[in-house]
Amino acid sequence: MKKNLIYIIVILAFLPEMIFTAIADESINESSFGIEGYDMVIITSDIFSESANRLIDHKSTVGISAFLKTNEEIYTEYPGHDTSEQIRYFIKDAIEEYGIRFVLLLGDIDHIPMRQTAVTWDYFGNVVVPNVITDLYYADIYDQDGSLSNWDSNGNGVYSQINMIMNNDPYNETLEIIDELEGVPDISVGRIPCSNKAEAKNIIEKIIVYETTAYGSEWSERLILLGGDTFPNVGGINEGEYVTDYISTILTDFIPIKLWASLGTFKPMNINKEISKGAGFVSYSGHGFEYGFGTSQPDASSMITYYLPYILGIRNTDKCPIMYFDACLTASLDYNLFNVDIPCFAWSMLKKPESGAVACIGSTRVGFGGFSGDPFIAGASSLHRYFFDSYQPGVHLGDMFVNAQKEFIENISNNVLYDPLTLQEFTLLGDPSLKIGGYP
Repeated sequence: MKKNLIYIIVILAFLPEMIFTAIADESINESSFGIEGYDMVIITSDIFSESANRLIDHKSTVGISAFLKTNEEIYTEYPGHDTSEQIRYFIKDAIEEYGIRFVLLLGDIDHIPMRQTAVTWDYFGNVVVPNVITDLYYADIYDQDGSLSNWDSNGNGVYSQINMIMNNDPYNETLEIIDELEGVPDISVGRIPCSNKAEAKNIIEKIIVYETTAYGSEWSERLILLGGDTFPNVGGINEGEYVTDYISTILTDFIPIKLWASLGTFKPMNINKEISKGAGFVSYSGHGFEYGFGTSQPDASSMITYYLPYILGIRNTDKCPIMYFDACLTASLDYNLFNVDIPCFAWSMLKKPESGAVACIGSTRVGFGGFSGDPFIAGASSLHRYFFDSYQPGVHLGDMFVNAQKEFIENISNNVLYDPLTLQEFTLLGDPSLKIGGYP
């Protein structure tokens, strides 16, 4: 997260808007699929079909039934206000006719669009108008009554319009909810944001290698914990260390490696050295940017940073972890500098050939967090916690992420803040059907 804290909850930045409407129900072209009954659909462009079929063949050997559907087919077969809506209607049909649990979006946002949503946050008189891009739109298909979830309930072509107003008390909000939506995921959605065939092939091979070699390996039992004092001189604790220490108490079967600012071990060379040994998970809590992350030593004014170019020093060939970035902006898939598209940090970790990460969870926009003695009171660190709370041996990555989202929603309803921002901006980059720890 970036340093823009004000009092107990830190708000940093968000999102604009886009367009959508409702209603469509066309039957799926069964000739594209073969037999009925699937666990996963891969939605992609024709140019990535070879890599998609490679993954489908592998998944069939481990008991995951998957099929391919191209966006070109979807745009021909399904009506909709825009391409995101067309994809969503296809997913609805795939759930109802084929029983899918997982959706893998294979392609960057130019090939497979993300939904843009509009939320405003009036924080002590500072109105932030965010521009969130989210794949939660593809996972939240139904309302509680089983009807189609409508993210544009007033039909004005702008999605998830919710104005959150905090004035004198940061623990309370005044809400102006224009679009009524639950935001509860019904299925697991992950994205591999490849822009060319080489990237797609590389990541599919990493997934296959992970699922066939990680099981029983010593490296996959390592847990790398990264953190420091996220908000110096506020709250009296080292928030990032507090959060990641909690993660170590949940993953008791893993060997914790604490790279913390207070220990003097949060350094780029140490981070590369430990990741190069391999790990099952990397858990980071702190500030984030499109091009890296950083945190501080206790009550220090300066920040220790880890930037994109440092990734070149990682040498963990075929020992790739799942990385969770409890931070702002690390998964900004539309990162653009001087009109040049630049791979964001989480995507760069994922697409690093044969090394880096096998999957990442990060935020597409700036987020907020709780502090003043309890980092878990709201925002990004809460979702981080619920993600690792959902771990059990052999769980699928997408199920773990969905469980975290549902726990986050349930606890928000019983707690202090209604928070659609955190739910929408945190995104799974990787295969949602990935078997954590691999197959025996």
